[in-house]
Amino acid sequence: MERGIHNAEVIDEVAFDHDSDEIALIMYATKEWDDIDARIAELQDKMSKYVEFAAGGQLAEEFPDRADSKVRFQLNCDYLPNEKMMLFLERINTVLMKGGMRLLVNCTEARDEIPKKDK
Repeated sequence: MERGIHNAEVIDEVAFDHDSDEIALIMYATKEWDDIDARIAELQDKMSKYVEFAAGGQLAEEFPDRADSKVRFQLNCDYLPNEKMMLFLERINTVLMKGGMRLLVNCTEARDEIPKKDK
């Protein structure tokens, strides 16, 4: 099955971050943030599945050696989210933090826009 926020039935990637001692449940957003209401709905569905995967015990079953690790949800996107999506992501993070989890957003476009220093 194809990974991405448009496919809520797939856990895109699971990784362990040794530096933060977190299991990272990673999802990918490869499309631009046009039709923002549809993108928000997709992300909401995907996040619901991810939270269910983590809180429902399936994550601990599949990775018993990491059962005591904190959980981080991570959105890797190719394009910077617009203001409406950023507000939505902030609300998600606020809710997750109440449960001892967090959301991290990484955007390729943001890294590409960082000016390169001349040597």
